[in-house]
Amino acid sequence: MDRSGLDEMQQSKRNKIGNQCFLLLLYLLLIDGGLYGFGFRWVEYPANIMILLTLCSGIYVVRLIAANAYVGPNKGKDRTAVRTIMTSAAAVLTGLVVVYLLKSVDLVSKAGIDEIAAPVLFITAAVAITVAVTVGVLNRIQTRRED
Repeated sequence: MDRSGLDEMQQSKRNKIGNQCFLLLLYLLLIDGGLYGFGFRWVEYPANIMILLTLCSGIYVVRLIAANAYVGPNKGKDRTAVRTIMTSAAAVLTGLVVVYLLKSVDLVSKAGIDEIAAPVLFITAAVAITVAVTVGVLNRIQTRRED
């Protein structure tokens, strides 16, 4: 039983976008590995994979929202804004706890992540979230105008 609430066209779009983003991730990882083999290091090891994953997942979410294949049709009035704020607050709180635990155990210095990796990861995540929220808001405004 399908619980996503998406119709067949939305599921088809979601699957197509997912396959394309997976292939994009695969090719980016292969290019990154090839460049790493030739001695070109744009960011140290753990951070480069995280940046590529964040970039591809951000592209995936933005394309899903733009194709109207992220959520199914609304069956009633629910409080999505409150739920989104609560989920975001829980994610930020979890992130703060993880950062506190990592600093207390001193794993960050042992991981070998250079100084540029943390700001690049933060900026990449912030841009991805900003773009996803903007696309979602614009899509909601466009849907309201069509109704």
